Amino acid sequence: MTIRLTTVPALACLALMSAGCSIPASWRGEQTKRDIYLNLMTPDQAAEFKGMEADWQDDEQLVLYCQEVGVYQKWHGTLPERQGLIRRKRVAAGFLPDEVRMAWGPPEKVEDISSDADRQESRARSRWLYGGKADRAGAVHYGREAVFLNERLESFKAK
Repeated sequence: MTIRLTTVPALACLALMSAGCSIPASWRGEQTKRDIYLNLMTPDQAAEFKGMEADWQDDEQLVLYCQEVGVYQKWHGTLPERQGLIRRKRVAAGFLPDEVRMAWGPPEKVEDISSDADRQESRARSRWLYGGKADRAGAVHYGREAVFLNERLESFKAK
């Protein structure tokens, strides 16, 4: 019997499921809660968290730290249907900025794109940009963007 390399991951998944184990999130192309928490943390908080992990702190200490900095509460305060999208790194119209951060991480660039009409109507519009790549001329082009109107995701572009 010949087993192709492409069938090995499928066989491993079947073995895990038959043994009563769940398939790891990364194998399903999903984020873990750890990934989501790190997306919400400041760089200093993320460094502290990773340092605690490196020092083999127990899971309870890591959860307590996530509660202390407020990222635990943000995740658990998110609607279940949105959590499913976030785990798959997807966003939807109406998402809050923290929900977009959970899904896509912190933006590389934030632009205020409020028009004069927006300002007159007391509306704030911003664009978050992700996945920047410079072309040969040095101009940066972004692969994903999220446009917010008054702290709600109005539109997005994802590659």
